[in-house]
Amino acid sequence: MTLIEVLVAIALFAIAAIPLLGVFHESVITNADSKIRTKEATIAQSIAEDIKAGNTNVSNWNIPSDYYLIEDPNQSKVDMGNGVTEYKISIGKLQSGTDPFVLYAIAPSAEITGYTPPNFYSDNGDYDDIINRLNDIVTLVIVITWTALFSLFVVLPKLGLGGIITIVNNIIDSWNKNIRTLKDIATNAAKSVNLKIPWWLKWW
Repeated sequence: MTLIEVLVAIALFAIAAIPLLGVFHESVITNADSKIRTKEATIAQSIAEDIKAGNTNVSNWNIPSDYYLIEDPNQSKVDMGNGVTEYKISIGKLQSGTDPFVLYAIAPSAEITGYTPPNFYSDNGDYDDIINRLNDIVTLVIVITWTALFSLFVVLPKLGLGGIITIVNNIIDSWNKNIRTLKDIATNAAKSVNLKIPWWLKWW
């Protein structure tokens, strides 16, 4: 089988596969964001219960710092009067790309000493690793499909097989540099052969 036949086969596959891949890709991202938001809400609620029980010392909260970042509620507390204080609980997952989850808790102003909080928080990161791998696989398939279409219909007629080899090497180099967005990979590939990306291949 020649290179042209391989490109044609991938192009035909892309016609049916790209819409499904797009849906699957968005589903993976949505599920990951939903899982992150649920975990943030659970941790924030646990912290709110700690504060209501009198534990306002951040150092007593067993939060996995490798995964989550929390602002000290004591820095943004507001005295509501009548012995009541409002605390702002803001917690976000590191490198998630989502806004922090914010919860407001109303608690007595007096701090109870000697309180021992239960161990609520744990996260081994396995789920995130799976999501990241799935996301990379879907992205890789989309990049390969885009490369085949761009090579077959844009590069080959103008630059021949030499141009195809150039963009393939450029895309492999971008992937090895941990570039994972189709827009960045495609833009770099097109620049490497001084060609413009047609509108029907701008999938971002």
